[in-house]
Amino acid sequence: MALADQVLKVPLPGKHSIVRLGAVPDPVTESGREIAGMLLEGLEQKRVARVSEAVDRLDQVMGTENIGGSYSAMRWLAQSWLAAESKGADQARPERVMDRVYFDYFLGDDAANFKEYLQRKYAVGDLDVGDPSVHMDRRTFLEDMLMFNNPMRSQWDATEQVVATVKALEPPVKSVIDVGAGFGYFSQRFAEALGDDATVFAVDTQETYVEALQRIVDQYGIRGIRPTVSTEDDVKVREPTDLVFISSLYHVLYAWSQPTQRNAFMATLDKSLRPGGYLVILDNRDNAGVSLHNSFLSKDFAVAQLYHYGFELVESKDLSAYRYLLVLRKAAPEAPKPPVYAVSEGQDSIAVSGSDSVVHIGSLDSFDITPSGIAAGKLLLKALTDSDAEAARAAADLYENTIPTENFGGEYTALQWVAEYIAGSEEARRELTKDPLAAEFLAYLAADDYKLLKNYVSRKYKLDAPGLTVEEATDEKTREIGIVRRQALEDFILFNNPRRESWEKSSRIMELLPLKRGDTIVDLGSGPGYFSFKFAERVGPEGLVYSMDTKQMHIDYLSELAKKWGLENIRASVSETDGFEIPAPGSADVVFMCSLYHIIYAVSSQSERDGMVKSIARALKPGGQFIVVDNGPVDQGKLPYHGPYIRRELIRSQLEAYGFTYERADQIIPQRYLMVFSRGASAD
Repeated sequence: MALADQVLKVPLPGKHSIVRLGAVPDPVTESGREIAGMLLEGLEQKRVARVSEAVDRLDQVMGTENIGGSYSAMRWLAQSWLAAESKGADQARPERVMDRVYFDYFLGDDAANFKEYLQRKYAVGDLDVGDPSVHMDRRTFLEDMLMFNNPMRSQWDATEQVVATVKALEPPVKSVIDVGAGFGYFSQRFAEALGDDATVFAVDTQETYVEALQRIVDQYGIRGIRPTVSTEDDVKVREPTDLVFISSLYHVLYAWSQPTQRNAFMATLDKSLRPGGYLVILDNRDNAGVSLHNSFLSKDFAVAQLYHYGFELVESKDLSAYRYLLVLRKAAPEAPKPPVYAVSEGQDSIAVSGSDSVVHIGSLDSFDITPSGIAAGKLLLKALTDSDAEAARAAADLYENTIPTENFGGEYTALQWVAEYIAGSEEARRELTKDPLAAEFLAYLAADDYKLLKNYVSRKYKLDAPGLTVEEATDEKTREIGIVRRQALEDFILFNNPRRESWEKSSRIMELLPLKRGDTIVDLGSGPGYFSFKFAERVGPEGLVYSMDTKQMHIDYLSELAKKWGLENIRASVSETDGFEIPAPGSADVVFMCSLYHIIYAVSSQSERDGMVKSIARALKPGGQFIVVDNGPVDQGKLPYHGPYIRRELIRSQLEAYGFTYERADQIIPQRYLMVFSRGASAD
C-alpha cells in the first residue's frame, strides 16, 4: 500500500552517507591465506600445535581485518576441532541444534568440508578444482554456509535479543516468513522459540540452499520449518502470516534492487502478511564509517520507505555498534502513523514523499539483461562472427525498437552503432566514423576480428560464453584482474559511445562549464577520455588536462590516443580510490566528475571518501570549481539513465559538510544534472 502526498523530512548525516553497498564482504587477504594454510596443515596432519597457532593468529587480526566475516567462524571450528581432539567428538559436539549441524557439516568425516573450504576459498593445499564453474559454485556454497550459520554471529547480531523481541510481540506470533533464510540460522531459532504449533517459511532465492536446509530439517528432525524457493520479486508464500523477518538484506532492497523489482517484492509481502502483522528488519549501522560487511543503511531511510509501503514503526533498537532492529506493523486497512524525525537546528534534511529510494546503485553500468537484449546480442554476435550483414541489420532494427522502452543511456545505442557499421555501405561507414573518436572506438573494438567485443557480448548476455579458466576461478588476483577488465570494457562502450551526444546532450554540459583557454582541469574518473579530449580542445595548448581514473586500461588507452593525436596538454595517470595528486596542488581551475559521485557516496568507504574529497580541495585553486554531473531519479513512466541515480540534495549536503560552497545546478536532461561547487576557505 503506497501513500501519496505525505512528505517526510528525514535528517541527513553531514559527511557520512545514508547507505553503503561496499566491497566484497569477506575478501581474501595475505594474513587470511597464511592462517588458512596453518589450519589446513594442522587439520591434515592432526597437529594440535599448528591449529592452536592459527587460533592465536586469528585472535590477532579478527578485530581489525575481518569484523563479522569468516575469521570468527574459522576460530570456532578450530577450537571445536581442538576440543574434539582432546575429549572426543561426541563430548565436543554442541547441544544447540544449529551449532550441532554446523559442527557435523564442517568437522565430520575428518573435517572434509572445512578443509575443502580452506582450499577453495584461500587457494591453499593441492586441491584439483576440476571444472572452474563448478569450483566457483561449490566455493560460494561453502562460504555462505560458513558465514550464514556461524555460531559466533550473536556477537554482532545479538541473536537472542532478536528472537526474544519476536517472541514477546502481541498478539503472539505463530507464522513467520524468514526472507533470505539461507541455511536456517534464524529460522530454526524462531521455530524453537515460538513453539510446536509455529510455522517458519524459510525462503531463499538459491534453490541449492533451500534443498540443503530441507536435508538439515529432515536429518535432525527439526519441526516447524518449511524451506521454500522464492524469487527476487516474489516470496512465494500465499498463506496469511503474522511476521516477515528480513536480515542483512534490506540495504540491498533499498539501494541495489531495481525499483520495479522491489515494488513487486513488497507487494507480495503485503499479500502474505495479515493486517496488523509485523515486519522485522535486522540490518547494519554505519558505525562511524566501519560497518559490518562493508554495507549499511540508515534506519531513518528504511523507516521512511517502509512507511510509504504502508508500515508504521513500533520499535527501534540499536543492538550493537554494528546492528539495529526495526519492528514495524502493517497498518492496513487504516493509514500508518508517520514516523517522527528529530532534525536539529542547522541540520540538513531531505524530503521523502514516496517509496522510491533517494539513492540507487543497482546495475552500476547497465540495465538488467532482458529477453530483447539477449535476442539483439545473439544477432550482433552472429554478425560479428560471420560478417553477416543481414544479422547486423536485424540487430540494429531490434535495438531501435528496444531502446525507447528499455535502455535510455545504456550500451544499446553503442551496440546498435556497431551493427549499423557492419551492415552499412562504404559511404554509410565513412559517415559513421567521421568523428575521430568514433573511428578510434571502432578500431579498438574491431581489433583482432572483434575479439574483445565478441567475448564481451558472449559473456554479458550468456551466449555460449567461454567459461572461466582454472586460474580465474582459483587465483584471487587473476580473478580480480578479469573482473576489472570486463568492467573496463563495459565502461569503454558506455563512455566513448559514438551516440552519447544523442541522449546525453554532452555539448550542453560543455556549454555550462566555466572553462577557457589556458585553464587547468582535472577530469576525475575520466574513463577512456570522452570528455578529456573535449577539454583538451577547449583549454588549448597553453592549458592542461589531468585525466584520472582508477583503471589502468582506461589510462593506457587515453594516453596512447593523446600521443597519437599529438595532444601534449593531456596528462593521464591512475588515481587511487581514496584520492589523487597533481604536480602543482592548488593550480586547478576546475575538477570535473561525471557519473562518479553516486559511487563515492554509496560504494566508497568513509575513509576513501574523506581522502577523495580532500584531494579535490587540494587540487583546486582558491575559488576553483568542482563540477559534478550525475544521474537523478525520474518520474514514473520515464526511463532512467543506465541504472544508478542519486538525488542532488545528498550531494549538496555532503559536500557542504566538507566545506564546499554550492553555487548552482542545471538540468541537462530529465535523467541528468550538473552541479557547481566552489572551493571554500574551509574545504577539507
